[in-house]
Amino acid sequence: MRLKAPRGPLSSQTVPTAGGPAARPQRFSAFAGRARPSLLATFAIVSLIPLATLGFGLFYFLEGQIRSRALDGTRNAATLVARSSVEPIVVHADLRAPLAARLRQDLAASRKQLHAAGVVRIKLWNLDGKVVYSDRRDLVGRTFRPSDELLKAADGRIVSEVSDAEKAENVDDHGYGKLLEVYVPLRSSRGRVGSVFEMYMPYAPVAAAIANDLRTLALILLAGVAFLWAALFPVVARASKRLRRHAAEAEYLALHDRLTGLPNRALYLDRGRQALLAATRRGDRVGVLVVDLDRFKEINDTLGHRYGDELLRQVEPRLRSALRVGDTVARLGADEFGVLLSDVGGTDGAIDVVNRVRQAVEKPFVVDDVPVAIEATVGVALFPDHAENIDDLLQKAGVALHTAKAARLDWQLYEPRVDEHSRPRLTLLPELREALSARQLILYYQPQLDLATGTVANVEALVRWRHPTRGLLPPVEFLPVAEQTGFIHSLTRYVLDEALQQCKSWQSAGFDLGVAVNLSARSLGTNDLAKQVHQLLEERNVMASSLTLELTESAIMSDPFRAVTVLTELRAMGVRLSIDDFGTGYSSLAYLKRLPVTEIKIDRSFISNVTSDEDDAAIVLSTIQLAESLRLGVVAEGVETAATFEALIGFGCRRVQGFFLARPLPAKELEQWLRDRPLPEGRREAVGQWR
Repeated sequence: MRLKAPRGPLSSQTVPTAGGPAARPQRFSAFAGRARPSLLATFAIVSLIPLATLGFGLFYFLEGQIRSRALDGTRNAATLVARSSVEPIVVHADLRAPLAARLRQDLAASRKQLHAAGVVRIKLWNLDGKVVYSDRRDLVGRTFRPSDELLKAADGRIVSEVSDAEKAENVDDHGYGKLLEVYVPLRSSRGRVGSVFEMYMPYAPVAAAIANDLRTLALILLAGVAFLWAALFPVVARASKRLRRHAAEAEYLALHDRLTGLPNRALYLDRGRQALLAATRRGDRVGVLVVDLDRFKEINDTLGHRYGDELLRQVEPRLRSALRVGDTVARLGADEFGVLLSDVGGTDGAIDVVNRVRQAVEKPFVVDDVPVAIEATVGVALFPDHAENIDDLLQKAGVALHTAKAARLDWQLYEPRVDEHSRPRLTLLPELREALSARQLILYYQPQLDLATGTVANVEALVRWRHPTRGLLPPVEFLPVAEQTGFIHSLTRYVLDEALQQCKSWQSAGFDLGVAVNLSARSLGTNDLAKQVHQLLEERNVMASSLTLELTESAIMSDPFRAVTVLTELRAMGVRLSIDDFGTGYSSLAYLKRLPVTEIKIDRSFISNVTSDEDDAAIVLSTIQLAESLRLGVVAEGVETAATFEALIGFGCRRVQGFFLARPLPAKELEQWLRDRPLPEGRREAVGQWR
């Protein structure tokens, strides 16, 4: 069913409207959609990890420094004591022999001072590994295998290590726990190492000092990390707030039109998918409208882009006000808007919204004190009638929009037969090319009866496709594809050649017939059309007056200046020219006067109602009278009943064509049809045989 509306006043029926701000996007980025407290908590946890790692790293590094410095301090103190208390006593002594009594007394006195300083055990070694003095008498005079520490000290180095009290070789010293063992090289009078003084000191005081320093360090580091974290937190909080705002704005702009604030194509398609899923579950129907603003480009180019932008901003609230609650309007392009109608009910519900949209847009606008008037053309597609996904629905609605604009309609419901972009039509093109070479395209001919003479003087050639699998296809199935792809040029030449060849055959057989062939707007745009026609007429040896080329008003008015030039060339050759479907286009009488046409064909839409509609009857009669005034022939096509035939005779129509006389026939059948009807002697008899 074809649903369309001519331009004119719309119904003033009032319907509920929906307005308000645009719904927020349903999808956000992970960053923009996350709650801010959660984001800050995440930062608090995540940022604490590197700060804690930094604190622990510094602690362990400084701990080693503290321990090393504490040990160095104790070792230096022990060295100072040894060299100040012991070294002066033994600097001149021969330590290879037992010590003299005076030296032992001096060392005993020094031992008391050392014990008072905290030293718990002492030994004096000569360079041969012999203990020459000790506070343990049982060790004096004994020789031991030199330890690594002793050998290092004999080389002049001060050696210290932490060891257990048991190494002091006195069970009474176990209460000390760990001891600090220090080996101090002592110089002889010759300036070289003459002996090694070994002493043991309690490690507990050193450990306590280290622990105290480490506690202080830990507190300082903890306070520093806490301060740094606290200082960074407000900075990050502000930064996160800005980032969240920018992310939300970016997300919004990614899904909305920057100028009008309406959802853009991406958000429109997303909502469309959701609406189709819901409609599938509930068994509802969804409508998709594509709204184009007529005259917007003219306003934009004339007044400037600033005015055009402001006009679009003013259109936005009007579109919203025309919709129902739950519907979506989006900006798809410069002056193109998409409307999504959920649970639309059916065609009537969609058209009701179309009328409200057009009424809202057609109210005058005032842009910077300049009154502006625009209109809207709407294409309509329905789910699941025309497509099962939102992308295809939008494409179908776009096709309907282009059809409406081409036919100058207010709106158009999608019709598959006029969709040159459908997949079946795309696959049809290669088959059509093959059909031409395989001569699957055949011509049918429909006679035109001359009511003045009662004879058939002309036939119209109509192409058909004898498809190998789909049978006989009418032109509407393949001509739109040919016109869209440019294949129409090859097809037109083929039809012209076949028609002229058949015309010559009939004339040779004694039939005084001419032939009419239809031309498309694209064929009219061919640079060498007149040359091609002239060449074919010569090749088939047919008089130019035997050929009539039919063009629609819309084909002529698509480029009227070029049409006048090309048609003048054809008419100069003697070719007859006819305006097909007269009355349905928009050609003016001024252009009709300038065009070198020889006849007009009244469109069947007027002829079919000539006996039942006074307006159509008046149009037909006035067209016949107009043609007579301009000395043009007139053909009424679509004559299907005897009543129509009689009415046209009464109006004084010159030629008629239609099923009442004969359907389109193949060439041989038409020839037989003509043979079965001998030429009558007079007009009354001629016309009478059809009554």
